[in-house]
Amino acid sequence: KVLGASGSGTVSDVVAGLQFAVQAKAAFAATNGAKIRVLSNSWASGAPSTALRDAIDAANSADMLFVTAAGNGASNNDATPVYPGSYPLPNLVTVAASTSADQRASFSNYGATSVHLAAPGSAVMSTVPGNAYMVSQGTSMATAHVSGAALLALSMCSVTTPELKTLLLNSVDRVPAFTGITTT
Repeated sequence: KVLGASGSGTVSDVVAGLQFAVQAKAAFAATNGAKIRVLSNSWASGAPSTALRDAIDAANSADMLFVTAAGNGASNNDATPVYPGSYPLPNLVTVAASTSADQRASFSNYGATSVHLAAPGSAVMSTVPGNAYMVSQGTSMATAHVSGAALLALSMCSVTTPELKTLLLNSVDRVPAFTGITTT
């Protein structure tokens, strides 16, 4: 967790969290105690950062998939990049939000070359502080679904990060609403 209780934080907070994950995995490699393979990032920013890009690339070198939200501005990330989802990094999977009718959620960002796939992100039941539940929406909800799918795949088979990304992208349910607005 790299954001505060209010959901806000800084790029330096995220970079520190990524560095911690990479270092923890390396420190416990001998005992197989920190099997960190998937990093779920339910946030987005309009500003690029070399430090963030380098940290995601370091996670790639540590065999970690970086799943991130496309953003909730209903805009085309190909025309107006949103980060970290718009970095062209091999371990990155950028997620749009879909509805229960397999349509793009009206708020969801998209991008034929920069957004990889969509997952449920509209009217999603989620846990909230106070031992409660709430219906929520956003590409953050969709990101959690894809991160979970990646972890389920890893629980069943041993694959590298490039193989895991390929598995996710090749196993989507292709629906007409996402033709031309996501890579899959």
